[in-house]
Amino acid sequence: MGAGIDTFLVFGAIATAFGVGSIIANRMFGAKSRKSYLQYTTYECGEEPEGEAQIDFPTQHYTFAIVFVAVDVIGFVLALWALTFRTVNDAAIPILVAVGFTALALAGIYYALSGEKKWVV
Repeated sequence: MGAGIDTFLVFGAIATAFGVGSIIANRMFGAKSRKSYLQYTTYECGEEPEGEAQIDFPTQHYTFAIVFVAVDVIGFVLALWALTFRTVNDAAIPILVAVGFTALALAGIYYALSGEKKWVV
C-alpha cells in the first residue's frame, strides 16, 4: 500500500474511533433522557401548536441563494485556474475554456433571474 492509502486508513480509523467514543461517552456521562408527551407533538419546545402551519413562502429567495452559490463556484474555479496558469503563454486554450465557462455560467444565472420576474407576487 502506498503512503496515501496508509494515511487515509489511519485518518479513517481515528475518525471512526472518535465518533464511536463520543457516542459511548454520551451514553455513559450524558443526561438521562426524559420522556414526555410533548415530544410526540409537532414542536418539542413545549408550546402547543395553534393555527395552520402551511404558509405562502416566497420562493424567489431560493433562486437568489442558488445564484449566490453559482457565483461563488465561478469565483472558486477561476481562482484555481489563475493559480494553475500564471503566465499567458501557457494558457492559450485554458483561457478560452475559462471564458467559455464564465459565459455559460453567466447565461445560466441570467436565465434563472429572468424567470424570477414571473415568480414575484
